[in-house]
Amino acid sequence: MTAPTHSPFHQRLMHALRSWRRHAAEQRRARVDARHLAGMSDHELRDLGIGRSEVRGLIDRSRY
Repeated sequence: MTAPTHSPFHQRLMHALRSWRRHAAEQRRARVDARHLAGMSDHELRDLGIGRSEVRGLIDRSRY
């Protein structure tokens, strides 16, 4: 017995779903990171070498 082959439509659909799931996970991770950085004190952020005004830009840059 041979393994079933998937149609091109099925392959494209699976690729789109995997891509969507990966993108959703990245967005979720970015939101968690943003909340974590927003909750840090200015001193903690300076220890990381970033200022509070840079947090938004760092999160936006990670989305692309």
